Amino acid sequence: MKTIAMAMVTGWLGLSALSVSAQDIQLLPEGQTLISLSVTEKVSVEQDTLTAVLRFEREHRDAQTLQREINTAMTQALAQSEGIDSVDVSTGYYSVYQYNNAPQGGRVDNFWRGAQSITLEGTDAQSLLELAGEIQEMGFVMNNLSYSLSTQRADEVRDSLMESAIARAQANAERAGRAMGKTNVDIATISIDQSLGYAQPMMMARGMASDSAAEKASPVAEAGESEVSLTVSIQAVAK
Repeated sequence: MKTIAMAMVTGWLGLSALSVSAQDIQLLPEGQTLISLSVTEKVSVEQDTLTAVLRFEREHRDAQTLQREINTAMTQALAQSEGIDSVDVSTGYYSVYQYNNAPQGGRVDNFWRGAQSITLEGTDAQSLLELAGEIQEMGFVMNNLSYSLSTQRADEVRDSLMESAIARAQANAERAGRAMGKTNVDIATISIDQSLGYAQPMMMARGMASDSAAEKASPVAEAGESEVSLTVSIQAVAK
């Protein structure tokens, strides 16, 4: 019966061992060793996409009057956005509901309250922030202002990490082989796992100007960073 040695590369190489089936080992000729390992490349990338969500909210005793006010405000906001090709604009939720404005136990005093949102998104931060400020002047309030990393940029970064990750995996497999006295190491299988993590973005948003600033002020935002990573897992045969 043939006895096959198997190297589990851990700890001192800083690698994680993959699970290997007994069948994989039995298929190896005598004197060959199966090495399973993975390496991860990571890089922090400046976020490139800014998203602003603004909300128009009003209340009125008459539902029709309330809805006309909301509809008019949304129409004006969309008109203000026309011609700015670098900013993607979409409308969000539209909600109208009735509530009792009277104190508890008092006479019923029904009001209607309604709101609708508009979302601005783009990589041209200056144009987007200026537009957001103009929409705020129409009576909208900022609901959310945040940066993120676009899918396109993340894919570009991950692609750039692939070559270095594969090279590191190959080098570590060869290092493990040398430690066992093996002079020839060939990669048999390879898999690539891509992921995207987020660091806390640095961000400010304000709609009020200081005494020395102009009466109209655009909100302010500063991009943070996202961590992009790519993991390469290999099985190599050392002989």
